[in-house]
Amino acid sequence: MAEVAVLKGARRDGFITAHDLSLRDVRMKAYEHVNLDLAQGKAHAICAENKGGKTELLLTIAGRMHPSSGECTVDGNDVRTLRGMVATSRETSLSFFENVNDVERVLRVRTIASAELGLAGRRSNAKATEEFLAEWDLLDFANSIIEELPRVVYDRLGIALAMAHDPKILCVQDIERDLTESESLELCGMLRKLAAERGVTVVCGVLDYDLAQHFDTVTCITDAARAQQGISKGKRRVREVA
Repeated sequence: MAEVAVLKGARRDGFITAHDLSLRDVRMKAYEHVNLDLAQGKAHAICAENKGGKTELLLTIAGRMHPSSGECTVDGNDVRTLRGMVATSRETSLSFFENVNDVERVLRVRTIASAELGLAGRRSNAKATEEFLAEWDLLDFANSIIEELPRVVYDRLGIALAMAHDPKILCVQDIERDLTESESLELCGMLRKLAAERGVTVVCGVLDYDLAQHFDTVTCITDAARAQQGISKGKRRVREVA
C-alpha cells in the first residue's frame, strides 16, 4: 500500500484524499492502491520513478482523468463522478504537461502570456501582460520564443500561466527534467512559497526522493519510490550516528 503523507501545520486536513485509488485496465497500469491525505495550502510531492503513474495521478487530482477504482475527493468533490471532475477541474490549474497543454514552441512569451490572461478573464493588453511577466520575473524573456527558453525559465513560465487563473490547486508535472539540482531546488522553493503566501495547494510530481523531501509532505506511490525513501532514511541514520 502507498505511504500516507505526514502533514505539517495544515490549514485544512483532508483537502485532497484518496483511498486505494487505482487507474488501470487491460492495456495499461498507471497507478494503483494510492492513499492520500493532503492538507490545503501546502506544497506536496508525489514521488515515483519515470512512468510510475505520477502524471496520471496528478491529472486525476485535477479532474482530467477518471480513476478505475478506489475513492478520491478534492475539496469535497468526488472525482469518480462527472460532476465532481468538472467541479475539480474548475478549481485546478496545470503547469505545462507534456501532450496535455503544450504551447506552440514558435510563439513568443508575451503572446502566450497575453492569451492566457485573456482566458483567465483578466486584462491582457500590452501593459497588463508586461506587468504580469514582471510579477513572475519573466519580463526579460517577453520577446523570446518558447523553444529558446532555458528549461528552468520554461518551467517557471508554466507555473506562472497556471497561476494566472488564481486556482485553489496547482498541479505541476516535473521540476527535474534537464535541470541542475540547484534549479530544481529553486522551483521547489517557488512552489512552497506560493503555497505559503497565496494559499494555493500545490501537488508536484517528483522522481528523486531527496528532492521530494524539500516539499511540505512526500507521498511515495510505488515500491521503487519507497525503496528510495528507505535508502534516504538509512543514509540519515548513518550521518546521525557518525
